Amino acid sequence: MNLRRGRADGRRPTSLQSAARLGRLRTWLTVLLLVLNTAGLVGMGGVALLIHAEQREEVEAAELLRAASTAVALLSYDSGALDLGNLSTDPTAQGSAGVFVFEGLRDDVTLVFAHPAQLPVIPAAELTGPARSVWRTGVGLSTDVADGYGERLRLLAMPFRHPVTTGVAGTVIAVGDPRPGQQAHRRLAGSLVAGGVLFMLVTGVGGHLLARRGTRPAVETLGQQERFIADAAHEMRAPLTAMRLLSEAALTDPGRQPETLRQVLRSTERLADSVDALLTRARLVAGLRDLERQPFRLDQLAEEVVAEHVQPPHTAHIVTEPVVTNGDPTLVRMAVQNLVTNAIRHGRIDRRPCQLTLTVSQGEVRVGDEGPGLGDWSVDPTRQRFRTGAADGVGLGLAITAWVAILHGGELRLESGAAGGTDAVLTLPDRVSRWRRYRRV
Repeated sequence: MNLRRGRADGRRPTSLQSAARLGRLRTWLTVLLLVLNTAGLVGMGGVALLIHAEQREEVEAAELLRAASTAVALLSYDSGALDLGNLSTDPTAQGSAGVFVFEGLRDDVTLVFAHPAQLPVIPAAELTGPARSVWRTGVGLSTDVADGYGERLRLLAMPFRHPVTTGVAGTVIAVGDPRPGQQAHRRLAGSLVAGGVLFMLVTGVGGHLLARRGTRPAVETLGQQERFIADAAHEMRAPLTAMRLLSEAALTDPGRQPETLRQVLRSTERLADSVDALLTRARLVAGLRDLERQPFRLDQLAEEVVAEHVQPPHTAHIVTEPVVTNGDPTLVRMAVQNLVTNAIRHGRIDRRPCQLTLTVSQGEVRVGDEGPGLGDWSVDPTRQRFRTGAADGVGLGLAITAWVAILHGGELRLESGAAGGTDAVLTLPDRVSRWRRYRRV
């Protein structure tokens, strides 16, 4: 199984503070983008609707003016009598606008021609009043009137004159229905709203993805820094505390000084190993050290590590085959060393010597022990430290080993051994093409 470990208290691991802050920054960037886009869309949509409304009113006014002017031009007198024949035959006067002609008599006006077009029924008083006012004043009039259903219609009244006396002889009224234009205006508004909502959804998703992608390098960098600081603090605190306690014990009991000094020396070696591992990882992540990709004998490297670190009374059973691997031999040596030292420290029961098994096959290093086994452990070594509760601190080595495996496109697994204990399996692919960029790990 993959090396994963949950917290004993069942709680989720606390998120890295910097990553959480950057996550909130992504949210605020997305919200800000949405607010700015919303303000821009509302502003542009409002301007578009205002312009459309003004243009619609201008078109309606121009249509009424055309109908009224045409009707006035078509009026004529024959033998002193008003001739309406041209109004009945000319298509311009028979358009979509209603045309009404009122002729002035001695005291009032009377309706002499009506082309209601497709307009609703209009009460006579709504037309007679404007016609009478224009006939008396000789000044055109533009206003709204109500039809029989209470809907508002546009009205334009123009006077026409007698060709001989040049006096105002009557009034021509053109009436238009603004509802088709209003319906078109509402459809435009609905389209703008629907399009704006769709655009905002797309913008919100796109903005969030862009913000996430833009801040991802910073999140990864800060996460690496915080993990490095946390790992360093954890791994150094325990052995330093142990060294202090041992030193104090040696001062109070001089007879224990030789054994205490040996324990301090072991803690110092472990601390030095942890510092080397942390600094190596930090240099790689910071780009101060390049990965040395080259072919090397994996079996020989593993045997050398075992020979250096497995000393009596501990024993090692080695089963290897010639294996050539492409990678960074320094990092792989550090990873194998971490597996071996971790097995020696924790792969035994009580104080019995460790019986370690090393198996190297194509692209794989397996280190087994006869310790207490995995138990309920399940930790993600790429993100958290592996802890056992030991006083000298442990598990950072396994996390770094898993990190080295990821750099090489492989993985670290912990499996239950066939005869008990734990098998740590480090897989390293043979092909360089599976290498990942170390800056993104």
